[in-house]
Amino acid sequence: MNTNKFAFVETPSLSVEESKKRLRDYAKQRRAQNENRDIKEECLVKNFFKLYAAVGEEILQNKGAGTRLNVFTYLSYSLEAPTDKLIDGLALQGARIYAPRIGNGELQAVECGEDFSVNAYGIREPIGNPSQEEMDIAILPLLAVDERGNRLGYGGGYYDKYLKKHPQAVRIGYCYDFQIYSNVPFQEWDMRLDYIVTERRILAPKRKG
Repeated sequence: MNTNKFAFVETPSLSVEESKKRLRDYAKQRRAQNENRDIKEECLVKNFFKLYAAVGEEILQNKGAGTRLNVFTYLSYSLEAPTDKLIDGLALQGARIYAPRIGNGELQAVECGEDFSVNAYGIREPIGNPSQEEMDIAILPLLAVDERGNRLGYGGGYYDKYLKKHPQAVRIGYCYDFQIYSNVPFQEWDMRLDYIVTERRILAPKRKG
């Protein structure tokens, strides 16, 4: 598989788990070479809100007048595609914004306020009680993804387990274009994405058939 000038060589004899580990290691190295992040972030946010306008309108039509969208989004860490400007834009559009927190061994959605804590991995987490609200949109981090919507995360399985409990949420992968690979190892419990947003394009894997 290829991505820009970097190549990842697949080894057919490896198990899915071993293939995932190899791709995670490679994707982290590739991400560390990312340049022009500020320019890419502007394009990422712009493309996201193009998609958000269409998807959000459809959801609100079903929810009814006077309602607000519930958006679950990761709080970017280290070299991930940044979400701070994205979150500011969602707030301006009136969305209720929730972010993940690990509690009792699982991912919880907590409404974002002004205060955050930092977990053992250095990742920001919102302070407050877990929400029981159903999420309309889930914006997900990733290390790699393919055009069929197969997402490779960090290996904890937290997001997949959370999304299985909230199947109604529109799943959006938010990443840099070089994070799209020709093939990402996939297992039956992995949750495919409905859309992928990068600084260059918007993909709708499920609508490709």
